[in-house]
Parts: sequence; structure tokens; C-alpha cells
Amino acid sequence: IPSAGCHSGALPAVVGERRTLVVAGAERRYLIDAAASPADRPQPLVLAFHGFRHSAAGLRAGIGLAEHAAAGDFVAVHAEGRDGVRLLNTVGRGWDLGPEGTGDAVFVRALLDALEQERCIDRRRIFATGFSNGGFLSNLLGCQLADRLAAVAPVAGARALDTCAPAAPMPILFFHGTADQIVPPRLTTAAEGWWRGANRCGDGEEARAGCTASRGCAADVVVCEGPQGHTWPSDATARLWEFFQAHPRRSVAK
Repeated sequence: IPSAGCHSGALPAVVGERRTLVVAGAERRYLIDAAASPADRPQPLVLAFHGFRHSAAGLRAGIGLAEHAAAGDFVAVHAEGRDGVRLLNTVGRGWDLGPEGTGDAVFVRALLDALEQERCIDRRRIFATGFSNGGFLSNLLGCQLADRLAAVAPVAGARALDTCAPAAPMPILFFHGTADQIVPPRLTTAAEGWWRGANRCGDGEEARAGCTASRGCAADVVVCEGPQGHTWPSDATARLWEFFQAHPRRSVAK
């Protein structure tokens, strides 16, 4: 489903260009990568959110989404968190963790509106991922933005979302390491349980490409657990892109 930015002609390549957006009176920033492409060919969009007290540029340099964007697989956007977030007994740049926080969801909605105007985006293929605190946000957006996102993939950060009610079932792929000393794996286990309920899963699990998938779900709930600590697994980017490709949205609100 083409966005408002689709038209005749061609769109130029952008490589890590920094953009600003004013949302609720505050300036928010992000980096965008996209290959040159026909302006009438809708492209998937992948949003990525960095960890606490880190940056969009740091995440962009370390996980390989920009390289996928340069190859024309999708438009990649690495967003910058807001300053003044309290977490881990300190204050820094970060994101909302749970459904009591709505400011970042407002920002991401405005960001999607802007990106859909600027580039030719396929509105059925908009995805989100994130690491650590950014993983918590991608998990949260899976519920709060279930009307805009097609699938999400939190890495080393997720939690149960209490009374949040997604507008539609949301495919979700979790990554977590059993040796993680920063974000306890039990939080992702709790998030998996919450999403099993939200996605109306049945009983039991099955192995799927080295990961574990819940059975009988209205939308997939998959967990990839490894021996790593608090880090982005070397195979996570390839795995999440494969997952995203398999999960376009079934429908899009007008």
C-alpha cells in the first residue's frame, strides 16, 4: 500500500542523513538511510531504537541495517531518544518502557507521518526493532502502534505490558541472552507470556530455526535465546529481516 510520498520520477539515495522533527514543542532527531529508487515503488521501512545513554549513530554503526538500506532492501531509520530519562539510578538519553509512557509513541507516529510523505513507503511493511532500552520501546510500540506497525523485534529488552491493548495481533520476535547481567532474561520471558495472551496463542511451543515459536497464535510469538550477554547477537539482523519479510500487515487503516 503506497504512502503519500509515492509519485512519478526517482528518489535520491540518502546515507545517514540527520533530520529533525518538532513534536509536542520538542525537537526530535533521527538518521535516515535509503537507496536511490523509483519514486513509485513502495519500500519497506525499518525503525531502530538505541539503548539507554547511547545514540542513533552508535546503533547504526553496529547492527547493519544501514547496509541493508544501501542495498535497497528497505528504508532504515535510527531514531534518537530524548534526554532526561530516569533509568538504572541515573539520568540519560532513552525511551519509554511501559504503557504509562506515551511520549515516544506520539513521536514515532509523527515520524511515520513525515517519512511516509518524504519517501515512497509501503504502509503494509513498517517494522520496529531496538536494543536494550530501545528493545523495551519496540516491544511497547508493538502494542501502542499496532495500527501502524507490521511486526516488531526487541533485542535484549522487553517486559509485560500490563493493561495495554493492541489494536490488532502483532507478530513479535524476541532476542535475549541467558548471560545478560543488565536486563534479566525473566523480563523477556514475562513479555513473551503477555504477548501469548494478547495474540491469543494456544498451548505448547515448537522449534523454529533454532528459536521457539508459540503454537496456535493469531500472530507469531517467537523467542531466540542464546548464551550471549547484553549484546546484539551477530545473527540478529539477518534473522529479524527474514521475520519482517514474512510478516506484512494484513490490512491498513485509511
